[in-house]
Amino acid sequence: MVARPRRRRRGSADGDGLTVGLGVQWTPPFRKLPAGAEPRPGTLQLCAGNSCLVFKIAQAGGAVPRILRRFLADARVTFAAYNVESYCRKLRAHHGLDVASTLELRSAGDGLGNAPMAEMASRLLGIPRGRVEKPPWIATSEWDGERLSWGQVRYAAADAYLSCRLGERIRGRRVVHAVESEDEYESSDDGDESGESREQEDADDDADGRWTHRFVGFIGVGGGCVDDEDDMCLPYETPAFTLY
Repeated sequence: MVARPRRRRRGSADGDGLTVGLGVQWTPPFRKLPAGAEPRPGTLQLCAGNSCLVFKIAQAGGAVPRILRRFLADARVTFAAYNVESYCRKLRAHHGLDVASTLELRSAGDGLGNAPMAEMASRLLGIPRGRVEKPPWIATSEWDGERLSWGQVRYAAADAYLSCRLGERIRGRRVVHAVESEDEYESSDDGDESGESREQEDADDDADGRWTHRFVGFIGVGGGCVDDEDDMCLPYETPAFTLY
């Protein structure tokens, strides 16, 4: 009788689903806003893996692609961000966008609390603080203009990238903790599964997890919008974002 680890299915509710870094930038208002009012988002940035998308949502004229709405509303995807509820309020107030599943990065524990994202990246990811480029003067720049500067693009991409990496780390640690709290092994009379049974389970996993590989852009190369009538949008190829 041999004990073997339980297989954990991809895309399940135990933390194996897709984690996407979420970020929103806005131009600081010149006047004090009324109580309860939210600044208008200038950009919405998303990151999955090493692919970052910066969407100039202020220039969308209220016509946010339906594929983007569906993606944000997909409860199988966890959107991680620092102060995520603030982002969600702005997206909801100005564009009617609902984010179904979120992860607050400040819930990481380890005494980090409200530590800056650069410190969280240093402690949890081992990224030296000097390599995280998020200048405060860029954070407070104009984000709803027709064109973004290269510095703004780098800032927005860095924000989404770090949110993605930190979200993956936090969710991964929670899964490990949950696994350690339960019986991780199951007994098997034959010591292993048959090759045919394992191949079928792998095929089932691939079918169930297929959606996790569908993160693609909502703006085509050259700025052309994707056809909203399509359930799948065209791939948006971008070079991997690197923190220098």
